[in-house]
Amino acid sequence: MESAGGGYPHGVLAEAPEQPPVTASRVERRSEGSKRRIPPWLMAIPLVLVALAVVLILVLGGGGDSAIPFLGGGEDDTVPELDFRVSPKTRVVATNDKADVDALQTLAEETGAEVTPILDDLYTAAFLDPGNWRDGDYEGVFGHFADGAVAAARESVETLTLGVGAGDVFEAVTPEKGSLAYRVLFDPDGKPDTIVVRVRFRALGERKDGTYVSIVSDGQFFLRDVGGWKVTAFDVERSDREAKLPVPSPSGSASVSPSA
Repeated sequence: MESAGGGYPHGVLAEAPEQPPVTASRVERRSEGSKRRIPPWLMAIPLVLVALAVVLILVLGGGGDSAIPFLGGGEDDTVPELDFRVSPKTRVVATNDKADVDALQTLAEETGAEVTPILDDLYTAAFLDPGNWRDGDYEGVFGHFADGAVAAARESVETLTLGVGAGDVFEAVTPEKGSLAYRVLFDPDGKPDTIVVRVRFRALGERKDGTYVSIVSDGQFFLRDVGGWKVTAFDVERSDREAKLPVPSPSGSASVSPSA
């Protein structure tokens, strides 16, 4: 049965007891009112504070080369990878006429394989690691020299490394090519006594003034096993020369030619 006024059965509304109005407490009203009435400018305050912090960092930093990690920039400390090409033929120098040359040849090649990482590390520390040449700190280089050769190596630091003042000159150094060739001198008992390594190394140095130099290191290192293979003597020369701006080749890689 429906009510005369309007389509709802009496059992739904007529039997429901009248409920008193519910009034929120003053605290609840104030809380709800605050949620509804937050001004837009108030919500923007955190963004403004962040922007001001960024401006202050840039101003206090002078806009120079100081590194701000979350903004990017700063000096690149990536160490370029050096991969020497090793001559496929290691020369054997036997001091015993009855030595088995074939056996010595195998042992000489194995010995050369042990020394290659040492030369990789030496030249990386001397010319390629920005953490070394920016500060002129080459202790990692001198660690590859025997005690009796360290003093001579320190005296030849400008030849054996990029130089103590390289950080004031260079922006970056990139390896171009390098090669190693081994001669292994054996003692009468057939054990490796001295390793002579012929080294050729080329790298491209970019100066801070935008010019380029071809870094050239050629010479020989003599190594003996003194608690590990160490350089006991060396005969190395530097013949750096000016280089032109690298120009991309048709294959997509950059090529550099020395300046005339």
